[in-house]
Amino acid sequence: MSINEFIGENSFENIKFLIRDNKFKKILIFAGKTSFFKSGAYEQVKTILNDIQYEIIYKTKDYPDFVDLIISIKKLNDFVPDLIIAIGGGAVLDLAKISNTLYSTKKLQQKIQVSDLAIDNKFCKLVAVPTTAGSGAEVTSNATLYINKQKYSIESKLICPDYVIIDPHLIMSAPKEISASSGMDAVAQAIESLISKKSNDISVDYAIKSLKYSTKFLVKHINHKSFDTAHKMSLAALHAGKAINISKTTAPHALSYPFTSYYGIKHGNAVSLTLIDFLKFNYNYLAHSKTNFNLEDRFKIIFESFKVNSIFELENEIKSTIHNVGLVTDVRKFNVRNESDINLILSNINSQRLSNNPVDLTTKQIRPILLSKIF
Repeated sequence: MSINEFIGENSFENIKFLIRDNKFKKILIFAGKTSFFKSGAYEQVKTILNDIQYEIIYKTKDYPDFVDLIISIKKLNDFVPDLIIAIGGGAVLDLAKISNTLYSTKKLQQKIQVSDLAIDNKFCKLVAVPTTAGSGAEVTSNATLYINKQKYSIESKLICPDYVIIDPHLIMSAPKEISASSGMDAVAQAIESLISKKSNDISVDYAIKSLKYSTKFLVKHINHKSFDTAHKMSLAALHAGKAINISKTTAPHALSYPFTSYYGIKHGNAVSLTLIDFLKFNYNYLAHSKTNFNLEDRFKIIFESFKVNSIFELENEIKSTIHNVGLVTDVRKFNVRNESDINLILSNINSQRLSNNPVDLTTKQIRPILLSKIF
């Protein structure tokens, strides 16, 4: 599905042209309670939508939650907008994307839980405006939702936004911890995309482009943020999103969801906890790869992107990046401290993402990886 992209300085102003050209009359805005104001989006909305009827709905949790979805769908059906503008991080964008396509679904919770969704329409056009550089949700045809802390993935071409506006000014105000977590998510997405079973030549190209930006600008963006670093990391996120829209993610993402829902670890940080472990596992078991491509060649692409020559050097480079952006990798600091915590994580692994891993994995193989982090 083709997405209209507006990227660069003051690109947010393109909203007024979209409204004018499409004669939109009523607009529902999805936003984060903090980012909407700190990013400067609220002030721009007040100016641009001065003579347009609009309402704002705010998410209440750090991740897209089913309770928020029910509230959002009710607002959507009551207000009846002809345009949705989602302004925020991945959680806001996903919430808007799901609401826009599941607005009339009966027995919603049950159908999400058993993957019995027939998505054949969307309520209205949707504009995605990210305020973080990392999730890639602005260009993906899937969205994440949590029901009772269990993660579900909802996929359909209709979920994808119709318009994407990437204005680096809106990204510059994101707190350091959120920027670091989002940035590492983009890095992990690109790496995982390269070795995912579902990857192809197009996704590989997107992933390489993403790493070209993130390997050069992520640390700078976190420690010496500027318009230029925000712009470059926005492009890293955009290309990573396009890559995983094709290939999907793998083991690090599969384990990240219970870390987030049960221990409150921000998504990108959660992914970084096992990224190196699974890269080493996949490299050590190259001969057991279940891919239709040469996995060793894909690792060579990763090595080239990070300017390293071995898995050992790659491990050190990624560790250095994680350290330099200030993310915490000691799971014990997040209260993951004993075998019952490990069992909770193992029992809530996302099987969809795990199945994309180039080398088949079982919980028996994953357990020692997790145990090594607490003992």
